[in-house]
Amino acid sequence: MIRTLGEMLETLRRAEATRLDEVDIKHAPTIGEMYEGLTQDVLDRAIPPGLDLKVVSGFAIDGNGGTTGQLDCMLVRGEGIPVPYATGKFQWHVKDILAVFEVKKNLFGDDLGEAYQQLKSVSEITSAWLRKAKGEYEFSLGASMRAYAQCTGEIAPPPNQWPQMDPARHLIFHTIMFDQIAPVRVMLGYFGYSTESGLRRGFSSLLEKNLRIHGFGPPTLPNLIVADGAALVKLGGHPYHQPIKADGYWPILASSHINPTLLILEMIWTRISYLRPMAELFGEDLELELLSPFLAACPVIPDNPEQAQSWMYRETLMSAKQLAEGPDHMEWAPVELSVQQNIVLDQLCREDVYTTEPDLLAYIASSGLDPETFFQSLIETNLVALDGTRLVLTTVQLAIVILPDGRTVAGENNTGRLERWVQRFMERRKADGAGSDCGAELSDS
Repeated sequence: MIRTLGEMLETLRRAEATRLDEVDIKHAPTIGEMYEGLTQDVLDRAIPPGLDLKVVSGFAIDGNGGTTGQLDCMLVRGEGIPVPYATGKFQWHVKDILAVFEVKKNLFGDDLGEAYQQLKSVSEITSAWLRKAKGEYEFSLGASMRAYAQCTGEIAPPPNQWPQMDPARHLIFHTIMFDQIAPVRVMLGYFGYSTESGLRRGFSSLLEKNLRIHGFGPPTLPNLIVADGAALVKLGGHPYHQPIKADGYWPILASSHINPTLLILEMIWTRISYLRPMAELFGEDLELELLSPFLAACPVIPDNPEQAQSWMYRETLMSAKQLAEGPDHMEWAPVELSVQQNIVLDQLCREDVYTTEPDLLAYIASSGLDPETFFQSLIETNLVALDGTRLVLTTVQLAIVILPDGRTVAGENNTGRLERWVQRFMERRKADGAGSDCGAELSDS
């Protein structure tokens, strides 16, 4: 469903944008309102019915006197406060805003900076609200806990132990949590940068002009930046993420030239799913978007505790040819397990497993494996993370399948994704003449 709707809405968005571009109006504010109205119309079509969500424009507030500038388009729940004598404009508490769109007809250098500042104000309002709330609101942070575990290979401690976390990991955890709680922030240009390489250069230039300025670190980066022919995608864990590199750099921004409306739907629907499980929205979900690495970030923790913590960015340089080559999507596939990995994961589905258990260490050694290398291979499956010496599943519902060709695979199955993959595998096997009487044995946690 998500791919079909994404293609339909992208076709509509581009057709209407072309039509608006031909309208003979020179008044800049009116031109802006036309593209804002188009964005609201497309977004309204993308929201499943019956969820008590609406698309409005207006201002985000923190409930303590703080407010943003006027925002072009907001996806909200509940009720806002009408702005007196401003038809259709509302003030909306940031806790009830699911997404914010800053819309530009053309998205080039100066427009990129202006739109960034508008979305930055949304992050600042969210931070101000969270500082004042001080536990007044409770959040289910399961999605952030899983994303953090899959990015770092470690389980985040309970809230009362967060102050004792490694400072660098705490900054990463804070970024992931913030992106779950704050509105999804989308910068949307209908025209402008037409290539990935151009958009990447434009955003790199924006960051270079704002080095050592507060508000340009990973927590404040927009979740999605869409121009005419390319997009920048934040890898903050909701839903896109990448594991931290061995040198401590965390991939935080990637680029893409695939259908941007599909990326918008992925982010918006992921956010909606945190309020109400809606696995059916994503359809079979057996394809993954391929993104090109762009920026990685590394926390900088000063020796002097009075100095502010900060981030360093590292850019992955890719030519225009490299960015344009290769497929846009790849098939999702479960992780293929070794015999030893299967035994440990199967045990994890039933009981705790510790990396210090003598029997386990003896078994690993008898298999001719180095324990440290073996446990690292488990973590690299993204199905397991460490909590001290305890191995912990990072999945909601792990499933393990023994295929008729003798391989054992495992993956997340909370939406039935692995079962759909197995069904496709069996259909292809039958089509290839491997026989229709072969079965796959599935077990789950």
